[in-house]
Amino acid sequence: MTTKVVLSILSGLVFVYAFFPYIKAIVRRQASPRKATWLVWALGDIIILVGMLAKSTTSGLIIAATLGAITVFLLSLKYGEPGWNRRDKVCITLSLIAIALWVYFGESNIGIALSLVALAIAAWPTYVSAWENPANEDRRAWIAFNASSMLSVLAIPQLVFADAAPPIVFAAVDAPMLFLLFVRPHLQKRALQTS
Repeated sequence: MTTKVVLSILSGLVFVYAFFPYIKAIVRRQASPRKATWLVWALGDIIILVGMLAKSTTSGLIIAATLGAITVFLLSLKYGEPGWNRRDKVCITLSLIAIALWVYFGESNIGIALSLVALAIAAWPTYVSAWENPANEDRRAWIAFNASSMLSVLAIPQLVFADAAPPIVFAAVDAPMLFLLFVRPHLQKRALQTS
């Protein structure tokens, strides 16, 4: 077993681990996931996983992300923030367009690319939620999501689109949550103390 395969498996295990505190926080109503974000992430992860399989590749991160996103989306229907705003509907539409274009062109890289764009856009409602109320998100989970994404980047087997784009985009999407959950509240607190 190569180092990259071990890193990919480890990345998937860490990503699965990240969902445990997050799911626990959701059920205890200590976290409030955005339905649209998790629906788009679940759809996107499914598209990416199927696209990667069509290119004869996959990663532990994508498998774990798919299972976890589906689970969190289902929980968000009961425990998540209510309603669907315009941004939510745009994100869902982008995911559906990704599927349609993939089917039309028969090229899985198109589905992967458009799903990654939709995943990045779908993060926006979660960023806004974390900006407005960092307590809506579980910090331990986001640390683990970020660690998993970094491991997945290190596990990229070859620099081709289907292998490299998903972990790189996941890392780019996850990273702002660390700022929103750890740095911004501290800066905000400091600003309030000096005013």
